[in-house]
Amino acid sequence: MGNTTKVRLAMLGKKQVDVLSEVRKRGYANLEASQLNAYINERNTTPQAKAVMKIVDDVLDEWENKAI
Repeated sequence: MGNTTKVRLAMLGKKQVDVLSEVRKRGYANLEASQLNAYINERNTTPQAKAVMKIVDDVLDEWENKAI
């Protein structure tokens, strides 16, 4: 998942800070950049990490659909 997320971000011309902003808007207001990085790189697989990565996937899906 981690590499896939990074590739999707790169293809959209976005960075992790862009997706972090969206994740914060969607319920994780205190999420730190380092936490998101750990989730994306699969160094943390807690239930919260899985919930955040679901949001990340949803955001990337939305951005990809807008880019079409």
